[in-house]
Amino acid sequence: MAKENLPFFFEEFVAGGNVSTKYRLSKIDFSKQSPIQKIDVFSTPDLGKVLVMDGMVQLNERWEFTYHEMIAHVPLFSHSNPESVLVIGGGDGGTVREILKHRSVKRVDLVEIDPDVIKTCKEYFPSVASKIMDPSVSIYNEDGKNFVAKKKNEYDVIIVDSTDPYKGAGNSLFTEEFYSSCREALKDDGVISVQAENPVYDSKEMERCFREIKKAFPIVKPYISFVPMYPSGFWVFVYASKNVDPSFKGDESRIKALDGTLIYYNRKIHDAAFVLPSFLERLMSLI
Repeated sequence: MAKENLPFFFEEFVAGGNVSTKYRLSKIDFSKQSPIQKIDVFSTPDLGKVLVMDGMVQLNERWEFTYHEMIAHVPLFSHSNPESVLVIGGGDGGTVREILKHRSVKRVDLVEIDPDVIKTCKEYFPSVASKIMDPSVSIYNEDGKNFVAKKKNEYDVIIVDSTDPYKGAGNSLFTEEFYSSCREALKDDGVISVQAENPVYDSKEMERCFREIKKAFPIVKPYISFVPMYPSGFWVFVYASKNVDPSFKGDESRIKALDGTLIYYNRKIHDAAFVLPSFLERLMSLI
């Protein structure tokens, strides 16, 4: 993709290379092979900048809020008073930005294995990474699996904003061992949310996530969102807890405090997200 050949395209392949999404690019902003992965930033005419890691789109500026709001606010509003939050992955900073909209939150630990992801997003996605250097945020550049294994009864909320589970560190975050460590790291009334892929092109990985987390937590509920920046636009998350159901907690003042800051999530969406289409409900009941 030589710059002199504008316009040019980036193509993301899924389903074993049988399906793809093509993006018209207006500029290559950044490209680097970090010690862990290939990181690219492209500018596009319609979606703003796009972050790509190892050939897979992680976010685009136009639609990132659909993912970040749903992975963060569903667990946070399921907890009566979240103060301490752990984010595993999420080096782009979008999940941290959403977490810090909650006035009760006093501490966020961000565990991102690749420091180059944070550095890149601070420079090229400032609206996404806007809160990543907040004084309440502590950043740890290490493997999330190893980090959480050292924690006991410490967090109100854990959010696993991981990369896809096809290799490396991302793969280790889709295991019973990891989810069991998360259970131990949570306080008794703690909750967790996990990105669990999509049922269209990654149903096996989605099933794997659900199956493994069910071995670690007694309460496990899948929920869904429309996330158009990812293949199929149909995304599944998993909520889990030792003893707390995922219903909206507290009075309406909690969400009123976020008026004007939310684009996708709202009070009705919280409940509706746990209503699954019949095919997905049947699939999950078999696991």
